[in-house]
Amino acid sequence: MSSSVFIFIAMIFVFNLGLIAWAITDLMHREKVKYLPKFGWVIIIAFIIFGSIVYLLAGRGSNSREVLGGD
Repeated sequence: MSSSVFIFIAMIFVFNLGLIAWAITDLMHREKVKYLPKFGWVIIIAFIIFGSIVYLLAGRGSNSREVLGGD
């Protein structure tokens, strides 16, 4: 395997981990999500390829709690 292919695969892996982290963080800060309970979304995000993208496009609810506690 050439080094450029390895670097490309590593970049995709890191990008995917970032999407998973973003999706789970967003999920934990939402009061309500669409279509499934939060636990179901965690399973999809963590174990299904592109599950984080599915959540970010379809599963996010319309409201979220204020994380920073601003007034």
